[in-house]
Amino acid sequence: MNLEQINDAIRTKGEKVQGLSAQLALAATQPSPDLKEVSRLQDELNRENSALQALKLSAESMTGEQSEKLSKQPAAASPAQERSLKEIRKSNEYARSFAYSLRNGLTPKTGWGVEQLHPLYDALTIGGGDPVGTDGGFLVPEDIDHTIHEQMRALNPLRDFFATEPVSANSGWRVKDNAPTTGFTAVNETATISRNDQPPFATVSYTLTKYGLILPVSNELVADEVANLFAYLARWGAKKQIITENTLLLAALSDLASSAVEIAPVAEYKGIVKLLNVSLDPAIAARAVFITNQDGYNVMDTMEDMNGRPMMQPDPTQPTRNLFKGHRVCVVSNAVMPSTTVGDKTTAPLFVGDGEEFATLFERAPMEMLSTSIGGDAFDKDCTNVRYIKRMGVNKFDTAAMKMAKLEV
Repeated sequence: MNLEQINDAIRTKGEKVQGLSAQLALAATQPSPDLKEVSRLQDELNRENSALQALKLSAESMTGEQSEKLSKQPAAASPAQERSLKEIRKSNEYARSFAYSLRNGLTPKTGWGVEQLHPLYDALTIGGGDPVGTDGGFLVPEDIDHTIHEQMRALNPLRDFFATEPVSANSGWRVKDNAPTTGFTAVNETATISRNDQPPFATVSYTLTKYGLILPVSNELVADEVANLFAYLARWGAKKQIITENTLLLAALSDLASSAVEIAPVAEYKGIVKLLNVSLDPAIAARAVFITNQDGYNVMDTMEDMNGRPMMQPDPTQPTRNLFKGHRVCVVSNAVMPSTTVGDKTTAPLFVGDGEEFATLFERAPMEMLSTSIGGDAFDKDCTNVRYIKRMGVNKFDTAAMKMAKLEV
């Protein structure tokens, strides 16, 4: 038997074990159970379980042999390398292969030799050479990525206001150039030119953390149309991913609390304008955005000039957005960015600056998905467990590019 036939046998044997388990449970819970029948079913279940484990062991052995053979072969140019990774993941062929892997619980490690999974391995090879992700899952199809982005926009992701950078390693560093503060040195004719001044370079390290989630999905849903399954998985994964990203970015912003400026209600407008005009470098202030919660947004939205006209105005290019002093205002839910109450005074956080200069969200590859209908508690609950994996991290670059204030509400 080849590996594909063994995988088919594992699925067939697993279904038989599942059926016997249900029969045994039914026979054992009868008011007057037939002990001979219970014993017979138990013996048969034990035999089938032993056969199932033997098949799994054989599959793991063959997987190791094939991986070793492939590692010894010279790297051959794959036809898929002639197309971009994005084009492969957008194809219907890739979507069908990904659905096949989910339904059958196949992974990059156990799916070797399965013809239907060739597009998935092509994408992994292009993404990292010798097929990467053998301990993770296959790359998500491009159409799921698009759906995820739509959901993320609906949730007002903070990543829109910060720099994002894809990386291929879990840790690394970047070179940071601290802006010079002095000019050239005056030199007399024929005098020696000073050599003391040098560009102040520094390194900023980043480290990614692996975040994950296991989502139990009913086998009825798994057996449904591919489009319905993808839509469900995409909506759920998108919400979890954006919540995690927001948590990381808000943690970076919270470090500014120690230097936050408290703005009293009688000086709200002047205090915010001073924060924008004086606290930030002019180059940063020109690109600055405001980020606040619902309480802070309400304070800014109710500010009026001496003629009773609102200080916050709609963006003429995008009427659904609002501008304050010509700068975009981003509002975050109070549940995500809560106000603070001390005694009888409640203050709302207000951040202003250039998020792209302040911090970067590093992420490694798209979100990965992996499924099983046998491992864990999936067998007992007649479901398919879908595992999400996302590697990302947030690191600050220019801490002076963002300032914080506290608005009394």
